[in-house]
Amino acid sequence: MIQRLRLLAAVIICLMGTTATAKDNLHKIKLQTEMLRLISTNDKDEFTRVTEALKAECQKEGDERLFYTAWGNQSTYEATHQNYVAAEEIANKIADYAEDQNSFWGNYVVLHTKAVNALQKQDYQAAEEGFLKAVEFRHKYFPNESAGDDLQELMKIANHRKDQKAGLKYARQILAEPNVLPIHKGRALFRLSQFAFNKDNKVLYDSIYNELMTLKRTDGIGTIEPVVEVNYEIMQGNYEKALQLCKELSPEKRAERMAVIYHRMGNNDKAYEYMARFKAINDSIVLVSHGNVVASCYVQMNNERLKLEQKVLEEESAKWKHLFIYTLIGAVIIILAVVLWHHHLRIKRLEDENVKLGIARDEAEKAFDMKNEFITHITDELRAPMNPIEGLSEILSTPEYDLQPEERTELKNLIKENSKHITKLIDEMAELSLYESKKSLPINYTLSPNHLLRHMVDSMRPLCKEGVRIFYESELPDDYEVATNLEAMEALLKHLLENAIQFTDQGVITLACYEHGDMVRTSVTDTGRGIPVERRPHIFDTFREMGDNMKLQGLGLPICQAIVKLLGGTLWLDEAYTEGSRFVFELPKKHVQQ
Repeated sequence: MIQRLRLLAAVIICLMGTTATAKDNLHKIKLQTEMLRLISTNDKDEFTRVTEALKAECQKEGDERLFYTAWGNQSTYEATHQNYVAAEEIANKIADYAEDQNSFWGNYVVLHTKAVNALQKQDYQAAEEGFLKAVEFRHKYFPNESAGDDLQELMKIANHRKDQKAGLKYARQILAEPNVLPIHKGRALFRLSQFAFNKDNKVLYDSIYNELMTLKRTDGIGTIEPVVEVNYEIMQGNYEKALQLCKELSPEKRAERMAVIYHRMGNNDKAYEYMARFKAINDSIVLVSHGNVVASCYVQMNNERLKLEQKVLEEESAKWKHLFIYTLIGAVIIILAVVLWHHHLRIKRLEDENVKLGIARDEAEKAFDMKNEFITHITDELRAPMNPIEGLSEILSTPEYDLQPEERTELKNLIKENSKHITKLIDEMAELSLYESKKSLPINYTLSPNHLLRHMVDSMRPLCKEGVRIFYESELPDDYEVATNLEAMEALLKHLLENAIQFTDQGVITLACYEHGDMVRTSVTDTGRGIPVERRPHIFDTFREMGDNMKLQGLGLPICQAIVKLLGGTLWLDEAYTEGSRFVFELPKKHVQQ
C-alpha cells in the first residue's frame, strides 16, 4: 500500500510539472505572437515591454534561440521606424553579449539582424553581403538546419534588381537546404514556376506544380498562389477555366494574365484591352516619376529654344540696324519704331514664357519629391501588414509550437485581416489612379436620384454596427430624373457611406438629397466620433503629416473628391455640424439634369 501511494504521488508530481511546462510554453507563444503583432506598430513602449518580458522568460528557461531572436527584433523595430542609429546600437550590444557568452546562435542573429536593417534602409548591396555571411555562418555552425530565411531574402533582393539568374540560383539553393521549412520551399518553387512559365516549358512547369500540390496536401499551409493555378491551366490549354480562376487574382495580375490568355486564344483585341488595363494599373505607381522626366525634358527643350530665339532676335536687330543706315530718315524712324515695338512684344512674350517655365520647373521638382515620398510611404504601408503575416505564418508552420485550436484560429484571422488590408489598399490606389487620370466622365445613364440613393442605403445597412440606424431623406419627387455616370455615382456614395459607417458606433446615419438653387445637393450625416479640428484641413489629402514623417490615410475621401471634380461639382466637410460628421457634395443641374 505504501509503495502504491508513493507511485501515485510521483505520477501527480510529474503531471503537475507537465502542466506547468505547458503553461509556460503557452505564455511564451502568446508573448511571441504579441511581439510580432507590435513590431509594425508605433506603440514602442508596449513592444519594449513585451519583448523584455519574453527575453526574461527565455533566460529563465534557458531558451537561447528565442532570447536572441526577441532581442534582434528590438533592433529591427528601430530600423523599421527609421531609427537606424538606435538599431545599430542594439545590434552591437547583442554582438558583445553573444561574444561574452560564446553563443553561436547569438552571433548568427547579429548577422541576420544587421542584414535586415540594411534592407530597411534600402542598402541592397550591404543587405546582400550580410545575408550571404549569415548563410555561410549557419551552414558552418548549424549544418543540419535550413538557411531558408536568409536565402529567401537574397531571392527577394535578386528579384528587386530584376536579376533572374541570381533569383533562380537562390531558389534552387533553398530547395537543396536540409530540413527546409514548407513556406520557404513553397516560395522557391513559386519562383521556379514563373521561370518555367516564361520559358513555356510545360514539362518543367508540370513537375513544379505537382510538387506544390504535394506540399499543399502534406502541410496544409496554402503554399500554392492563385497565379500558379492560372498559369497551370494556361499551360494545359484550358483557357476558359484559366479565365474563371483569374477572378481570384489582384487587379494588376488579373489584367496581365487575361491579356496572356486572350493572346493565346487568338483574340488580340481582348488581349490588347487587358494589357492596356494592366499597364494603367502598373504605371500608377511610377506615373509621378514619368511625369517628372517629361517635365524635365520639357524645361530643357524650351531653354534651348529660348537661346535660339534670342540669337535670332540679335541677328535680326543687327540686320535692321544696317538697313536703317541706307534708308531715308523718315523710313528709318518708322521702321525703327516698328522693330522696337516688335522687339518689345517678343521680349514680353519671352518673359511670360520664362515665368511659365519657372512654374513648370517648380512643378517638376515637386513631382520628383512626391514620387520619392510616394514610393517610400507605399513601401512602408505594404510592409506593415506583411511583417505580421510572415511572422504569424512561420508560427503556424513550425511544428514546435503546439498551438491550441482557438489560438490557431486567432492567428489565421490576423493573417486574413492583414491580407485584406493590403488588398484594400491596392484596390483603392488603382481606383484613385483611374479617376485622377481622367479628364472627364461620360454621362451614360438616366435615373431617379431617389431610387439610386435608397438602393445605396439598403445595400449598406447590413454593414452598420449594432445600434446604428441608417435613413434616406429627399425633397425630390420620385419621377425626378437626372443624367449622370452611374458607376462613378455609386462609387462616390459607397465611399461616403463606408466612411460614416466606419466611425459611427451608435446613433443615426442620414443620406439626404435636395435642390439648392442651380445645384442638386446631397449630404451624408452621422452621429459618430467626428473629425478633430486639426485634421480637417487634410481629410482630402492622400498623405497626412505625423511629426517628421508622412503616413498614408484612407483613400476613400480623395477618391470622392476626384469623382466630384470630374462631374463638375464640389465636395466639402460641413464644419458647422458638431454632432458627428457631415459631408456634402453638389452638382450643377446643367450637368446632371436632362
